[in-house]
Amino acid sequence: MQTKTNPRFIGLIMACLLPGSAHVMCGRWKIGVIWYFSLYALSCLGWFISSMPVSLPFAAFIVSQILLVSLFVIYFISLLVSSYRLTTPRLGYCGWFLFLLVALFVNITASDFFQLQVRAHICRHQMVTGLSMYPTLKPDTPNWDDQTMLSMLSYRFGDPCRGDIVGFYMRPLWQEPMYMYRRVAGLPGETIDICPPYVLINGEKLLDPPIFAKISLSEDGYSGYGSAEGMELEGITLPITLGIDEYFVLGDNSVESVDSRHFGPVPCEAIQGKVMRIVFPPWRIREL
Repeated sequence: MQTKTNPRFIGLIMACLLPGSAHVMCGRWKIGVIWYFSLYALSCLGWFISSMPVSLPFAAFIVSQILLVSLFVIYFISLLVSSYRLTTPRLGYCGWFLFLLVALFVNITASDFFQLQVRAHICRHQMVTGLSMYPTLKPDTPNWDDQTMLSMLSYRFGDPCRGDIVGFYMRPLWQEPMYMYRRVAGLPGETIDICPPYVLINGEKLLDPPIFAKISLSEDGYSGYGSAEGMELEGITLPITLGIDEYFVLGDNSVESVDSRHFGPVPCEAIQGKVMRIVFPPWRIREL
């Protein structure tokens, strides 16, 4: 008895719901598995390129994103062409119901695992909250919070540099653990002090990279650096000499920021990555 097959366009529907499933239904399960996981491999490549530790010029970044989109378009067109085939067995109501359940389960399980690995080892998007890094990073700009790209790869190739905006978990004594973005001001082994509106490194004013001079001189909306004295939260005693694996981090908005002036140096192992760029909203996209 001849087995009933599904029309060729059914393979296209299957490809959209679960890439590679049309090939599996034809008995070519190895090819189907390759089609499915190649989608995640392509996505991983996109995340990797976007989070490379070498900062690209804005034009080069846009070109790289266009190329990535082109690769995805080529992938999906090739997938659809390859999936336009007769499939067996014939799917009835029960068959479609089971297929949708399998597609939903596989996609949710695989995508959750993939996103978890990407966020832990490659990069992640992080929404800006609070005013500690204002006006470099702005919440509610306007009506949109800045969204940033945090690269987990950056410090696998080197150590944090002065001027980097880093992401880290910290547990101040007075509150629950929280995730913070702050700018690296002091490097291991240096002696840090604050003589408003300047940060002093080994007794010298910190003016390089230029962002520190701009903040100290209250240019472009910045307000200079201040000590923790007179602020609501009690600060540490300055000057302080950093250990061999410690960094002194400060917020760009010194008046509002909770940073190393309050909770002390940040150990190297607490730093998860470097903030590479603002990726949303579109009118704020730029390198940091």
